[in-house]
Amino acid sequence: MELPDNEGNRILAEALKMIAGATFPMYNGTPQLPVVDSAVKNAILQMQSEAKEKKLKLNRYDYVWLMIYFNEKHDEKKFPLFFYSVQSFRDYLVKELQISGIGSVSLMSQYSNYQFGHFPEWTFSDTEDSRERLRRVNIVNRFLSVFVKNIGKVRG
Repeated sequence: MELPDNEGNRILAEALKMIAGATFPMYNGTPQLPVVDSAVKNAILQMQSEAKEKKLKLNRYDYVWLMIYFNEKHDEKKFPLFFYSVQSFRDYLVKELQISGIGSVSLMSQYSNYQFGHFPEWTFSDTEDSRERLRRVNIVNRFLSVFVKNIGKVRG
């Protein structure tokens, strides 16, 4: 069966490809947001699980490093998510992705003000401990490792 070539049918065709496991829709070389949302949620849940098992130190404010990273990469046209505020990022995690254990807006805002530079060469004004700086950078690295694996699973 052949459908007329229009926007609605192109979206339908892409969705059918996704369901069949062939590919998933891309936009400007990055996965579309539902795929990204799923991979973000799964990566964060895995990190939280690792924290419970004491394999990863994850503070309630550490999620703000992800927001900062997302915004940096969005500006470079390398990541589809961008957040105008800590509030919008927290709402995304808590309300849209339904993730618990996220720090308050005030806590995450406070810590976001401590970060300077460009990933992975971030510096932090609240600590001079090089291990803590590395731990914060590695929160993002761990997220990216799990996120990429999750995107691969969605791609098929």
